[in-house]
Amino acid sequence: MRAPMLMGKEKTIPIFAMIILLIGIFSNVYVYANEISKDTINIQGQEYTIDQLFGLVSTKTIIIDDSEISGASLEELVLKMYPQCSSCSQFTIKAKDGYQQTVSWEVMKTGILTDKYRVIFADTAHSFWVRDVIKIEVK
Repeated sequence: MRAPMLMGKEKTIPIFAMIILLIGIFSNVYVYANEISKDTINIQGQEYTIDQLFGLVSTKTIIIDDSEISGASLEELVLKMYPQCSSCSQFTIKAKDGYQQTVSWEVMKTGILTDKYRVIFADTAHSFWVRDVIKIEVK
């Protein structure tokens, strides 16, 4: 006697599950393969370590969710690195994994760069924050 053949849903559900798993695996591999590995931040075409940047500007403390967070003042950093840019209005901050966020000068003035290569802005949604920063540029 022959075993009954799988029909309809019983046959397609395992195939779709395998396809979804493969897509997840390949997308994870793609993100890690494209991640840049470096310990400097590129500003105006120059590479700086976090210690160099902290030596250039004063430390600023902001309050986020009832916690104090300190870091290098982004306002002061931009004014030192881009002195010709008093009228610049947009800044793009790029991360190792390719994520980037463009913010206005008004938002940039409220931000800090932490010693963990993270940019945090006071009074903005967390989606504006960038971790593992590798580049800050004028847009």
